[in-house]
Amino acid sequence: MIPNGSNYPAKLDTNDNLYQVHDALRMQLSEDYLPGDTSISVYENNAVMDQFDATGIITLTEQCSDAELRAVSFYYGSRTDITFDKLEILPGFTDSAKPKNITNVVQNVMAEHHNAIKDAVIAIEQMAGKKGEAPVRALEGTMEQRISYLRNIVLPPKAWFSVDTTLGLAPLTVTFTDQSFRLGTDGTSIEVNRVWDFGDNTGPSIISITENTQVPSQIVDVIVTDGDGGEIKKTYMSPGIYDVTLTVTNDFGSDSVTFPELITARFPAPDVATIEFLQRTGQIVTQGTPENGPYTTTTPKIRCSINTLIDVYIDNSINVNTGNTNAGEVVDDQNNPIDPIISYKWHFSDDLDHTNSYATRASFSIGGTYDLILRTDTRYGSYRITNYPNAFDIVEDINLWIWTYNNAQTQVNSSEFGLISETFKTKGTSLLTLNKDDSFLTGELNEEQQKREFNRNNGFASRGSNFSGTGGTGLLYWASGRSSLDPASDEHVRFSEYNGFYDTYTERTNNISNNPIVSRPWNWVSFASTQDIYFILGGKTSVATAFQSPTNQTKDTFDLASLTNSYTNFSDSNYKNGADELKSNEVTYVEDNLSSDYGKPNQGHMSVYRSAWLNDTGYFLRNEGTGTFFRIKSFYKTVGTGTNLFNDIKKLPDMAGIAKTEGQLVALSQGLYFFNNSGSVSAYSTNAATWATGGPGINSSSYRLLQDTSVLGFDDNDQTLLATSDGDKTAYLSFDYSENCFIKFNEIDTTFSKISSRPSGEQWQMNIF
Repeated sequence: MIPNGSNYPAKLDTNDNLYQVHDALRMQLSEDYLPGDTSISVYENNAVMDQFDATGIITLTEQCSDAELRAVSFYYGSRTDITFDKLEILPGFTDSAKPKNITNVVQNVMAEHHNAIKDAVIAIEQMAGKKGEAPVRALEGTMEQRISYLRNIVLPPKAWFSVDTTLGLAPLTVTFTDQSFRLGTDGTSIEVNRVWDFGDNTGPSIISITENTQVPSQIVDVIVTDGDGGEIKKTYMSPGIYDVTLTVTNDFGSDSVTFPELITARFPAPDVATIEFLQRTGQIVTQGTPENGPYTTTTPKIRCSINTLIDVYIDNSINVNTGNTNAGEVVDDQNNPIDPIISYKWHFSDDLDHTNSYATRASFSIGGTYDLILRTDTRYGSYRITNYPNAFDIVEDINLWIWTYNNAQTQVNSSEFGLISETFKTKGTSLLTLNKDDSFLTGELNEEQQKREFNRNNGFASRGSNFSGTGGTGLLYWASGRSSLDPASDEHVRFSEYNGFYDTYTERTNNISNNPIVSRPWNWVSFASTQDIYFILGGKTSVATAFQSPTNQTKDTFDLASLTNSYTNFSDSNYKNGADELKSNEVTYVEDNLSSDYGKPNQGHMSVYRSAWLNDTGYFLRNEGTGTFFRIKSFYKTVGTGTNLFNDIKKLPDMAGIAKTEGQLVALSQGLYFFNNSGSVSAYSTNAATWATGGPGINSSSYRLLQDTSVLGFDDNDQTLLATSDGDKTAYLSFDYSENCFIKFNEIDTTFSKISSRPSGEQWQMNIF
């Protein structure tokens, strides 16, 4: 089959399609050729025949025929030493007879051969492309374009670098290491140019310098050409946050890498802030020390009620002690901050959100002590945390107050307990000197119990309608006692008015004539209504007759508004329903006529009373029986008419339940409750006029969980306690034997729960107002 010429670039050409030709190969036809023959014969000449390819083109020429018929070209598919076989006439020739002996068989270069070679060369050029042809896109175009595309990807440099540090105080020296890659060459380029922009070019005129290892620290506003790559050091003299750019260039292209905000050269952190409180009406501000701040010795504090606004601010001026701003910023000679604060983050644990400002407000809905914390952040990343511990002393409207003795047992101070937060604050700093004397009981019969009852012969009454958290006050009162040498007529009731918000005491013991307002021997029963305090019973000023222990039959009415006292005497008609038994203490007497105590009561001239006031009526319990039969059981109430709330005393049904030798009577919304250390509760319904028992039960496992089991005798029913209530549905019990036995009672479901530990120390009084 006749070849079709070049197959390139579809496939590579071979001798099969680009046949070989030779000039001057000539042989003579030995047999006539007739049109249509597929084989011709030549005279044998091996030296010439061997130069013919196995296939190729031959031409039969002679000079006898017409000019257009003198030559006929054939493609031969094979040959022998004397024949050319498988002849195919080439296009464009007329098949004509050729005589032997005068016809030559030759192989010359033909036009078809030239065209085939030309086509192959053109195809090669089109495939290879011209030098310098620009690339189009990947895998398209000539070989030159494709190679150029790869060169543009592979040979241009890739900029990269590392640093040994990114953060520090100015002046900050940073070592930059050139880690650029693809810096090789294809033999046409060897030059690589590196240019650093260290980000501190802030001036109006930027210059360029060349350095290899160190940029001079005194030179600023420069672009630096690194002569040899590798490491180069730069010192940042001023605080700031700097972008750094490295640009690498060679003959194949250029590349830049920028790390935004890579280097932070900081100024030293600001000093602690000097923070102030703007005092409003009804707030107490305690200034910090040293004066004008920063307050490094003592920090400012503010005491105020819940749900009130507290103004907190930093004065926008220069601090006279430091020369810095009151926010703590170091300033230049124009008093402008070198590294200004850009962020104020206030944290108080309060109810308000706080904006980014040097001034803010706080408000708290739950009482307690709270820290003031401020974090200030500067423009260049430094920060300072200012912390004022317990800066906010927040007082709830209604609080429980517990007073405990000091070590000498002569003074007491208060501790505040928020009914919402249910946490105690540290003890108040003000001390109340009691000036009471129990020495007159020393050596008396039943001395221990008498002194215990004497030290609990006290009470509390709120004055006015304001609560303790809003500046309201209350009267603390207690039996003065006397020495053993003084007469009973010297005994009186001491008064001190307490302001819980300001933690102050004002003595109210004497009247205008400097005489005791209420003169009365101890062991009295008191009731505090909203207008008056009533005092009844207790000891008499006269010396008792042997085998008699009468009680005081004078009723004192102490007016809370005017702080004046009036009194009336009880008669038999004032005792109702058997209440006249109160005219004497329930005691037994010493009957040994040889004893110096002959005719005296074994229990002393005293009774055990527990009292409470509910809905304009006073209720109280008294012991029934003595000695081993002692128990708090007999129950009474006051009776009044109209505006006179207290005229008579009426005996009520005895308290139900097991015998109780210790405990406290508390008024709640549904009636009176008697609590002791048993877990059993006796409740009196004022509507039904009956007693009932309830609670977890005596020595129940659930109540045991509330007791301090680490103390020997923790479950003794004789453990003494203080008790008070919010006047609604919650009572609070605080046992003397352990500060870890502070318990809350819920009237709704008659359950107990444990609260936080109370302050340490021997207890004196506990009240809510």
